[in-house]
Amino acid sequence: MHLISLKPQTIRLNGTRVRFDEGESIHTENSYKFSIEEFQQLAARAGFQPANVWTDPENLFSLHYLTVAP
Repeated sequence: MHLISLKPQTIRLNGTRVRFDEGESIHTENSYKFSIEEFQQLAARAGFQPANVWTDPENLFSLHYLTVAP
């Protein structure tokens, strides 16, 4: 996902000034789709252990609680 600056502007971020030109694209997000099982396998390969998972009523979104694998 990208946001596009509608005008020249300067912002402060943690004490640093950042300038954006009109039309400049600001990359804000990468979105990836995984099943719960796929995400848990990915997490396990990265050294995490699934501890709990919560989903919305339609199972469209999930929130994962991971711990560091022993």
